[in-house]
Amino acid sequence: MLNKIALLSTLFFLIFGANVFAHSHLEYSTPKNGEIVTETLKAITLTFETKIEPTSSFVLLNEKNDSIPLSTISINGNQLIANVEANLMNGSYTIHWKIIGEDGHPLEGDIPFTIQMPENAASPIPNETQPSAAEVTTAENTPVVDTTVLKDQATDVKEAALDEPKVMNYVLPAIIGLIIVFGFGSYWLIFRRKQV
Repeated sequence: MLNKIALLSTLFFLIFGANVFAHSHLEYSTPKNGEIVTETLKAITLTFETKIEPTSSFVLLNEKNDSIPLSTISINGNQLIANVEANLMNGSYTIHWKIIGEDGHPLEGDIPFTIQMPENAASPIPNETQPSAAEVTTAENTPVVDTTVLKDQATDVKEAALDEPKVMNYVLPAIIGLIIVFGFGSYWLIFRRKQV
């Protein structure tokens, strides 16, 4: 009897677990979720965990939810790739993707990011007065904050937060399967003791 319960529990876990693991989640993207892009964005690449169907696609939207023109979207195995046809202005953008994974399940999601190109340096004004010695001293004593370190730290925190759901996708079915196995095992032991 215990062997049958264990076998049924294992089969249930494998079927349930295979269904969860089969979905093709977004594995990586360029630009990343929440990334602050400081260089010209020439291409967008979305990489998924499994192959995707030819009907999969994505659109690039600006802050006003207007679609930004992209080149023809190509599908290469588990990747969606498109070139950005115009230089993007500073602001917030969202990549909205829709795919059909290898298992036939439709999935969709959003990848927000920000374009923050450095402003063009203003041309010097003719006959500009020279700064005073006090102004130069103040400028030299002002601490400089390294924004690249802050951006890297923010990106690391966001990537860690994005990795957490992937881990949960694998842990949850395992916990459910163990609970079922222990539940059936305990029930069987109690039932057997009552018979003896």
